[in-house]
Amino acid sequence: MKKFYLALTILAVATVGLSATTTPAAAKTGVKVISTKKVKKTAYHATKGTIYKTNKLTKVAHHAKNYKYTTLYVTKQSTVRKANHKKAVYSYITTKKARGWILRSYLKKGVAPKKSTKTIQTTTTTTTTKKNDDSTTTQTTASTFNAQAANADFLAMVNKERAKTGAAPLTIATKLTNLANQRAADCAKLGDITHYDSAGNTVYLEEGPKFGIDFNEGLSSECLYMADEGFVGDYQKAGTNAADQYLYHDAESNWGHRDNLINPEAKTIGIGWKISNGTIYNAVDQQG
Repeated sequence: MKKFYLALTILAVATVGLSATTTPAAAKTGVKVISTKKVKKTAYHATKGTIYKTNKLTKVAHHAKNYKYTTLYVTKQSTVRKANHKKAVYSYITTKKARGWILRSYLKKGVAPKKSTKTIQTTTTTTTTKKNDDSTTTQTTASTFNAQAANADFLAMVNKERAKTGAAPLTIATKLTNLANQRAADCAKLGDITHYDSAGNTVYLEEGPKFGIDFNEGLSSECLYMADEGFVGDYQKAGTNAADQYLYHDAESNWGHRDNLINPEAKTIGIGWKISNGTIYNAVDQQG
């Protein structure tokens, strides 16, 4: 039996109030840039850490574990003082797909390791049919992803957790589901999960009106997730896996995803999926 595994990445949660301003859950306040200098372009790699859009650490751009097989080139360095008055050094990294500031201690000098090319087999379902002449033929059909079942599993797990806090259960909204499917497809196209476009705009807020959604009315939020599909068991457990990571393994974003999913002000939800190049992408959009 194949060993089950996930490669999880969760980004900051964007929450929008009546003013329609966006505040990422991972945003920091009170960061002061003490100094910035250019350094000789040098190759590094990292397996963990948050990559911020600016050296003031106000917006999350990426997470390093998405780029553990990508060489990161450092060209600048900033010393900052955080709200707790402690100093820290951040390095500015660039790649073809990502750029931003990451804590220097999360970097290791040298090019990134190569990704394993190990082949992972997929479970299939085999059925046998009997012909009139009593001979038999065997037909093998590959298992497929069932989005409806994944959504049901996801919603059941989230609503069970909401019930513990007295929050009303979320209900599926078609417009939000259409948006969530688009957002999952957006991430699959990038091969990464991010709430922002190249101009720093929050994508789900920009795309919402195309699906007839007005995010200026009340609370809204988005959660994103990706995992290596590994084998067919991931298809069958995709909804449960995603909800489990958002609800119970979200310490890195200070439980921002969990807080959004169990927020009593949230009323409706859209859950979207996209499978591309061996990866499951999930997007969850909510509205109050």
